[in-house]
Amino acid sequence: MANDMERLDKVLSRHGYGSRKDAGRMIAGSLVTVNGETVRNPSLHVNLAEDRITVDGRDLDIRIHRHLMMNKAAGYVCSTKEGEHETVFDLLADEDLHGYLGGDLAIVGRLDLDTEGLLLFTTDGKLNHFLTSPKNHIPKTYQVHLEDGVDEEKKKEYEQKLRAGIHIEADGNDEACDCMSAEIEWPDKKTDAACECLLTIYEGKYHEVKRMFSALGNKVVYLKRVAFNSLRLDEKLLPGQYRDLTEQEVEGLRSIYANTSF
Repeated sequence: MANDMERLDKVLSRHGYGSRKDAGRMIAGSLVTVNGETVRNPSLHVNLAEDRITVDGRDLDIRIHRHLMMNKAAGYVCSTKEGEHETVFDLLADEDLHGYLGGDLAIVGRLDLDTEGLLLFTTDGKLNHFLTSPKNHIPKTYQVHLEDGVDEEKKKEYEQKLRAGIHIEADGNDEACDCMSAEIEWPDKKTDAACECLLTIYEGKYHEVKRMFSALGNKVVYLKRVAFNSLRLDEKLLPGQYRDLTEQEVEGLRSIYANTSF
């Protein structure tokens, strides 16, 4: 983090000690120490990386950012608003939703209601913006099950059309357009007519994968995102389960814009 200094009352408020006024009263009441010294100034700026803060005798575990990987279950919408369907935030424990200096957890991009697989959450707005900005062309890989089997001749046709940038028809508020080049793989080499493939796209248009295969004359019957740039879905996670990203995984996401300042 570029700036490790933050007001003490804000730090306490973000870590579950009520409003800033509530935190200020605790500080004024001599319940807070910084590096062993009792402090009474709510506006005191503390160093998040170096200072040791205690509240009523207990060490405060500073939480700046949180990054989560979820195996999204079908039937949940990627939204913060309750509606006809439950949201992916309903799958998160209450204590994981808030309490971070970097802000509340937000979804990195979206998956359709019936789509499963890798969904990211982060409190880091700059990271989120970079990963979802269309101009950055972050690769996303999907496991696709098709309604109709694809023989060898059709496989080559699919590969050529997708590589060239296939034209997709309008859907909802999204106009018809030409997609960016995409890559398709056929994991099962033994079958004469494959129904399963892996598709890597570099943009995120509405229902893009489904529209691409519709343009090819086929229909997607199952869709699961399995990779987001270098990050792959942890197959140990059951649908609806989630875990923290490891430091290595976070650095892998950030490495694609190593020159970006935080």
